[in-house]
Amino acid sequence: MICIPGLGGKKPFSILMTDTIPDLGFNEACQCFPRWRYLQETDASQTSAELLNINEETEGNRIDNISDTALRTFREHYSDDSITKDAIFDYVYGILHARRYREEFANDLSKMLPRIPYAPDFHAFAEAGALLASLHLNYETCEQYPLQLVFSHPGEPQPQHYRLSQKAMRYGNKDTKETLIINEHIRLAGIPEEAHRYVVNGRTPLEWFIDRYKITQDKESGIVNDPNGWFADPCDLVTAIERIVYVSVESTRIIEGLPAEVVDP
Repeated sequence: MICIPGLGGKKPFSILMTDTIPDLGFNEACQCFPRWRYLQETDASQTSAELLNINEETEGNRIDNISDTALRTFREHYSDDSITKDAIFDYVYGILHARRYREEFANDLSKMLPRIPYAPDFHAFAEAGALLASLHLNYETCEQYPLQLVFSHPGEPQPQHYRLSQKAMRYGNKDTKETLIINEHIRLAGIPEEAHRYVVNGRTPLEWFIDRYKITQDKESGIVNDPNGWFADPCDLVTAIERIVYVSVESTRIIEGLPAEVVDP
């Protein structure tokens, strides 16, 4: 599903795709537009788990949220019968990432649902949208950006040196943001400037990562939230960061490579 901010959001417009059910606060009280919806016969005896269990047996009840009318309209406008419903979904994701579109319709995006224009080059935006969707859905398994690991002691770092400490991760220089200090033992250098140009819900993915991956304790219950327990191997923390940087850099490259024209003359 494509998730956009709710109406009246205070942050600049942003968009993100997910293949899992999101929290209602995801992307600033987001509104979600699924690729499909499902109809399923229900009765009072079914549990919530049964109601949410969508599998191959319910595939016949899947309804396409891109209508036949929309498909026909796109094909007629572009005189292109090769356009598919999946391509339209990718096109929407591409268009809503375009900086020219966000700048030109900034006022409208803050108070109403986005309107999708017919860009001169449909396939350029559809292809870019498909690439962005793949990046954003597979950020946990994508390629890693080659950052330089700097160890503050002689020899090679051991697994315990990768563990987060009570002090949150931070940039070595808040202006350049080229180096990320993990803890007193290791830091990651070589973060490219492009990684800081891709923003989702008011922050870059790396800034969201820094904010969420830190040790915290609830004042009332005393429960400790320790992200170190999320990794089977402490070294996987660096792997996760390198993937986040890769997604950010590639997203910036794709977005900045989109055609300048977003509305048919």
